[in-house]
Amino acid sequence: MEAGSHDSLANQLMELQSIQEARVAAEEDARLKAAEEARRRADAEARRRREEEEARLAAEEQARLAAERAAREEEERRVREAKEAELRVQLEEQAKARAAEQERLLAHEKEIAAITAAERSKARNRKIALGATLAILLGALGSYALLIKPALERKALEAELARQEQQLAVEQNERAQQALEDAKLQAAEAVEAKAQYEEKLEARERREREREARMKDRPRQQAKPKAERCKPDDPLCGLDLD
Repeated sequence: MEAGSHDSLANQLMELQSIQEARVAAEEDARLKAAEEARRRADAEARRRREEEEARLAAEEQARLAAERAAREEEERRVREAKEAELRVQLEEQAKARAAEQERLLAHEKEIAAITAAERSKARNRKIALGATLAILLGALGSYALLIKPALERKALEAELARQEQQLAVEQNERAQQALEDAKLQAAEAVEAKAQYEEKLEARERREREREARMKDRPRQQAKPKAERCKPDDPLCGLDLD
């Protein structure tokens, strides 16, 4: 009886131990599941924040690019408008220049037409005057052949003789001037040659005086026989220089 009670108690203890172990295992499993759930929630929150930050950065980058694109387009528009304005001014100036050129050409054509009309009128008047002059000349040819031509030929001959005499006088004057210049040049050359001769003569006399002074200052020595003939202007000729 006691043995049976002892076995029943042991079984109960084992059952309690099994229940305790199951409870502990259940609690551990619940703790792990809770930790896993918390980790998943943290990962999800981190992912959400990262996605929000990336979205914010992407939005800022797009805004920056849009601002740069807008500024670039504005600059291009401003440059394009400036070029269009400059081109418009150039076209207006060219149009004004063409209009002024057209007006100038039109005025020139009118001037040419007026000049042509005046020239035609003058030509007609010249023809009339030429006819009258021709009639007068034909009437005067007889008088010219008989009276005027001989007188003109005589005057031309006298003028030619006077010109030849004047030319001869000019040539004689030039020859006289050239002779005078030649004489002056020869006189100057003679003066220069005389001065050079006097300078050489003075130098020679000075060398002679110096040689005589040296001869007086030195004791007399017997001159050695001359090996060769001395030059006439050598002051040291015949002296023993050993």
